[in-house]
Amino acid sequence: MRCITILISMKKLLLLLTLSLSFSFTFAQDNLIVVDNPNGDDYIQGRVNVKVKPEFRAYFAELSNTIPGFETLEITGLRKKFPQRKPLENQYHANGKKLPDLSLIYELDYNAEQDVYKTAEQLLSSGYFDYAEPHYVSYPLYTPNDPRVAQYNPYHLNTLQLYTAWDVSQGDSNIVIGYTDTSFDINHEDLSGNIKHNYADPVGGGDDDLDTYPDNFSGWDMVDNDNTLFINNEIHGTTVLAVGSATTDNSLGIAGAGFKCKYLPVKVANSSQVITQGYEGIVYCVDHGAKIVNCSWGNTTFNQLAQDVINDATLVNDVLIVASAGNADATNYYYPASYEYVLSVTGVDANDLVDPPSATPFSRNDSVDVTAPGFSVYTTATYNGGPLYTPPTGGTSIASPLVAGIAGLVWSHFPNMTALEVAERIKCTADNIDAIPGNEPYAGLIGTGRVNAYAALTSSICGPVGVDENEYISVLVYPNPASDVLNLNIQSAVHSPQSTVMIYNSVGQLVARSVVEGGKSSINISSLSEGVYYCILNTGEISLTKKFTVAK
Repeated sequence: MRCITILISMKKLLLLLTLSLSFSFTFAQDNLIVVDNPNGDDYIQGRVNVKVKPEFRAYFAELSNTIPGFETLEITGLRKKFPQRKPLENQYHANGKKLPDLSLIYELDYNAEQDVYKTAEQLLSSGYFDYAEPHYVSYPLYTPNDPRVAQYNPYHLNTLQLYTAWDVSQGDSNIVIGYTDTSFDINHEDLSGNIKHNYADPVGGGDDDLDTYPDNFSGWDMVDNDNTLFINNEIHGTTVLAVGSATTDNSLGIAGAGFKCKYLPVKVANSSQVITQGYEGIVYCVDHGAKIVNCSWGNTTFNQLAQDVINDATLVNDVLIVASAGNADATNYYYPASYEYVLSVTGVDANDLVDPPSATPFSRNDSVDVTAPGFSVYTTATYNGGPLYTPPTGGTSIASPLVAGIAGLVWSHFPNMTALEVAERIKCTADNIDAIPGNEPYAGLIGTGRVNAYAALTSSICGPVGVDENEYISVLVYPNPASDVLNLNIQSAVHSPQSTVMIYNSVGQLVARSVVEGGKSSINISSLSEGVYYCILNTGEISLTKKFTVAK
């Protein structure tokens, strides 16, 4: 078995980058032991996550704490990871993508003195499972306070154009932002007014709503399986929550980007700030009404179970996942930010620099979607029993909830959008910062730009232009979503014999064009990456825009 350490390695300290607290591994009530893995991300000792093949569904439903043929593993637990999930009625998304069935995922605990990777390989070779993986853990992606910054400077509200954005939309209390993090003080004076309560299960009555989470009136602790969310003087979760969802316009403290949008707090870390239940927390948020979920944590290992959870959130339940891209001076992928369908956010300073002169550069890679202020941002927490309003903080842990709050404003203003459309709108209206001196080396690695909340609410660059369909022109674009070929069927009283079709991506770049002959056209789009595109038909007299999605 791999060596289990009590002290966190320097690699983990770089990932944690959190507060001046003691970081010995004191584990929560579930008694999980985290293995310090020198060759990759840490994982839980003696635990493997498996996804059962559909043909063995009934067989595994009858098993309890054992799998015939695997007695040497000394299995101590075999249970559904998401017991509230039922088998999917539809196996495929409208774009043809296979949907993840979370009801087939099991958690397996064993006592054998055997390497977790060997155990996973042994289980997979049985033929029962689509995958078998270690249960990796994550760490908060947080940066310590800059000691040279000593006073409040809310530059991020100006940088993100939030003051003018709030003139357009102040959010909607029906839009709920879930926060999966280390600890939350929901009784903080500037946070208590925005929480999303579960009135179907008030405290004191047990599990009134029969969702298996008794008294989950104000969120849930996925680690200790109770409704106690606060750890004294652990402030990461509270600071993250505050920048996105602090109560705004209440004559107290600070202003959260999401203004009137409610928040759902879900604790996913043990008492040592190790994220052991991050993806389970995402599922809880999805199942309890969140439209957006913020994840200010991560690791560097791709995990198929995690991608299944993301796909379930986005494709099955239309929930947007926003995540921190990381704080390392590197181009490594961080997960969940780098998973497909996640809105990945890296940081910049007050001058829109991804490599601030007085700090280590923020993470950058080709999966980053946008940037947001992540340096010396004013926020709040609870420390020694009272509200703390003075420490400017940073890191992509802070940048991500700013964008999650803005996503709440966008969805409130455009309630008929899908999760992916909200993400695309935020991306396509961002202010490009590639040409700022100092950012040139990072072009292509920091997304479409720094988020602009006002533009995301008001810009027409991402929406239809030209004229609406009417009795003079009708255009059918299919399939939508498309993958390799886009077909157009045009019925118009005014189109010329050779109308022109141009396809633009979400940032306004021309990526394809074609000529329509006889009212029909087929355009090869096999080279286009996934995302939202705009097909503009020009008949010579009028133009019409149709939006479509490319999904592979």
